[in-house]
Amino acid sequence: MNIDNYTAAALSAAINNGEVTAVDAVTASLKLIHNNASLNNFITVCDIYALREAERIDSEIKSGKRFGKLLGVPIAVKDNICTKGVKTTCASKLLEDLVPDSDAEVVSRLKSEGAIIIGKTNMDEFAFGSANEYSAYGAVHNARDKSRVPGGSSGGSANAVAAGQVPLALGTDTGGSVRQPAAFCGVVGLKPTYGAIERRGVVGLCPSMEQVGTLSKTCDDALLLFSVLSGRDDFSALDGNVRGKTIGVAKEFLSSECTDGVRKAFEQAIQALKSMGANVIEVSVPSFFAGLPTYHVLSSAEAVNSFRKVIKAYPHTELLGAEVRRRMLTGAVVTDGSNYDELYLKAAKVRTVITADYDSALKACDALLCPTTATTATPLGGIIDPHKSHMCDSYLAPVSLAGLPAVSVPFGSEDGLPIGVQVIGKRNAENEILNIGKALMNNAV
Repeated sequence: MNIDNYTAAALSAAINNGEVTAVDAVTASLKLIHNNASLNNFITVCDIYALREAERIDSEIKSGKRFGKLLGVPIAVKDNICTKGVKTTCASKLLEDLVPDSDAEVVSRLKSEGAIIIGKTNMDEFAFGSANEYSAYGAVHNARDKSRVPGGSSGGSANAVAAGQVPLALGTDTGGSVRQPAAFCGVVGLKPTYGAIERRGVVGLCPSMEQVGTLSKTCDDALLLFSVLSGRDDFSALDGNVRGKTIGVAKEFLSSECTDGVRKAFEQAIQALKSMGANVIEVSVPSFFAGLPTYHVLSSAEAVNSFRKVIKAYPHTELLGAEVRRRMLTGAVVTDGSNYDELYLKAAKVRTVITADYDSALKACDALLCPTTATTATPLGGIIDPHKSHMCDSYLAPVSLAGLPAVSVPFGSEDGLPIGVQVIGKRNAENEILNIGKALMNNAV
């Protein structure tokens, strides 16, 4: 079978109905993973476990014992999410032998619905990075163009979905680490409302921002996976109808320096929404450009504080990569006694302004629309223009600071590389933004 022909929902239904077996699905997934190993999407592949679990599920289906929302569906899990009996390295040599004795809450929820963990995906070491080049296990190569990065830090998860190796994957998003690789790889990346998904068992470093997120081929699958992870069942089916909806576009979003292709795709997305009966209005987020520096100050401060616990348990700091060291040094400077008031406390105050600005803008509309990133996927090992890199992250970090849900959906391309458009919603409005995302994907250029 060709697993890439199935959405997660369709695959689960087919397995439940006996049209295909879980063993078929897992075998197909493993074949694609191993045949495309050069992409380097996985740190650990769970061949034996996955096949045994698939056999067990097939046996129970025959006896009428099993049913689940994700029954028999292979799923990839970012390697900073704990998996019982399976290595969880955070893409670091420091933790290369760490084998958790329990599952993260999100993994437990996946298993309870019959999902099969196929492997642990590559990432930037300890989630510090946005290219998936900062991994002790080597860089990930974008499935659309192997000379390009997949984005990060959840690059392996996004790329595994893009390559058709799995229909679903988990990532984590602190300042864009699900949404940015989703844009670079041409898949759907959902960052839920802060606190919507339990983070127990996630090796996290920025507790006030980070959130488990989803990577999928469709918005319907994103909603399905989110419902499993959040434990919520109060969602309506996505119909892609946006007639009468009001979509806000902040004037600050339009003043940023996107590539011509990204700007054109964004303008086409606006026109597509209008053609479907949505009202598109101009709003303002005055603090937009303060978002990224505020994020860097606060995230580095939280990270260095959290990382002290890691180092206490695993003191061989010589095994850490250069990017982790740089981030820790930044955090140490930010939290130094002489800088704490000037940097950290001021950034915390600016965060409240950013949150208020986004909340104010969303009072006038149902959702906000902006590019996900200012560019398409950058070259592996290339010298990145710091200003362009800044602008890419500028669309992402403020949303995390405000704790809002957002989804990146593929819309258009530039030189054969995917472009992402980001839909930002009110708190707990995942259903709303995914429906808008579906509408855009149904009318993508």
